[in-house]
Amino acid sequence: MTIDAARLHTLTLTEVLAVFRTGDLTPTTYMEACIARIHALDPTYNAVMDIMEEPARQAAAAATEAYRRSSTSAPSAGASAGDLPPLLGIPLLVKEQHDVAGCSATRGSRARAGQVAAADHPFVARLRAAGAIPFARTTTPESSCATFTQTEEWGTSRNPFNLKRTPGGSSGGSGAAVALGYAPLATASDIAGSTRIPAAFCGLPGFKTPFGRTPAVPPLNQDWYRGDHILARTVADTAFATGISCGIHPADHATTPTPQPYLADPEVFSGDLTGLRVGVSPDLGCYAVDPEVAAGLQRAAEALAAAGAEVVEADVALSLEEITAASMSHYGHFIAGNIRRMCDGRIDLLEPYTQLFLQLTEQWAQRIPVIESLVLENRIQTTLATALDAVDVLLTPTSAVASLAADDHHLDGLDGCEFYWQRHMTVPFNIANRLPVMAMPTGVADGSHGGSAHGVPTSVQIVGRAYDDETVFRVAAALESRLPAPVAPAMQD
Repeated sequence: MTIDAARLHTLTLTEVLAVFRTGDLTPTTYMEACIARIHALDPTYNAVMDIMEEPARQAAAAATEAYRRSSTSAPSAGASAGDLPPLLGIPLLVKEQHDVAGCSATRGSRARAGQVAAADHPFVARLRAAGAIPFARTTTPESSCATFTQTEEWGTSRNPFNLKRTPGGSSGGSGAAVALGYAPLATASDIAGSTRIPAAFCGLPGFKTPFGRTPAVPPLNQDWYRGDHILARTVADTAFATGISCGIHPADHATTPTPQPYLADPEVFSGDLTGLRVGVSPDLGCYAVDPEVAAGLQRAAEALAAAGAEVVEADVALSLEEITAASMSHYGHFIAGNIRRMCDGRIDLLEPYTQLFLQLTEQWAQRIPVIESLVLENRIQTTLATALDAVDVLLTPTSAVASLAADDHHLDGLDGCEFYWQRHMTVPFNIANRLPVMAMPTGVADGSHGGSAHGVPTSVQIVGRAYDDETVFRVAAALESRLPAPVAPAMQD
């Protein structure tokens, strides 16, 4: 295979692994290209907060030698490419929230200055054990508590499609970095949309696993809203890396057994949706959706119908008041307390948006005890389960708002909502966190409906029944084949 050295950044994870195995590209050469691309582009986009260059080079050299030995070993020696770790030599972008042993662990907070990680986060450790090489860490909002990405420590991260807009949050740096071709794979996490919102704003697939699929760190590993995830540029890459990252972990008692049939069944990626029923909910019954986003939803529905699915209207009668009350009190009871614990009470050093998050969520927690929040959550979960009884998947926007401005703490709410979280449609599926959800791009906001989101991708969520990952990947792959993802301008240079 002929490799264009100037276009290495366009290779997918699957393609990189294939040329590693043939010897047409070495991990060393590829790692150098990834590091060089960050140095060239990131002064503009600010998606990376540090690069571990020398350890990465050493690991890439070891991977290069492993591939060389595998290719030259005699069959009688029992060595082959199939014996190598599945992600061997792949440069891995790591969301700063996920610890890397020996690296700073400030969470973008001045209140945590000087903190250093003692060990890899279990999610990172699992990917490293599969051969991936953590080589750069991506920016987040402070303590991953916002849907935009900026801090005093790291500055403002910018959208690869429009520098005046945010790449989203909290995995905003990961989303921007993958969309810019810094590497084919990044870690992300999601407790209110923090994987899906950056995927949406950066034109990527973004899969939220059902609760328990991936390992995390106590005590929030037991928070039933959370999950740790992968961002990549294709559905197949997302499925492959997600399958590697899932499964029971001895140090995380919240993890669940995880069969991964979608990794083996060719029908999953056939593009044929004959026999599947897709329910379309434009607003989940309660969100005010921007016209650009609604137009993207229509494109997605038409594409799935063309793939053979029966596309029907879905009556999902959620209440934004109940979603807000359940989620904000939950965050007040759990996340706010954890932020206070991690910053050792130095609230005055926190970002203005973090202080606002603490103030609002703790007010909700004071009004709604945990048991009452569980009652609210059950009503939301039951409403979604009822809607899914009639269809195989739901199709609904990822974010009701087409994009958010960069360089703005959004302290005054958004479009009449008290808190900007209320303008994203991700939170209901953290409340119902046994449902697998894939955010998928549907085109870009072209300005035809007004607004300031020009050029920023639009997105839908494909929502499956509890733990039915396979169907979500099947629908996502069909959508990807008929509605290709937008490509950031820097990827076209």
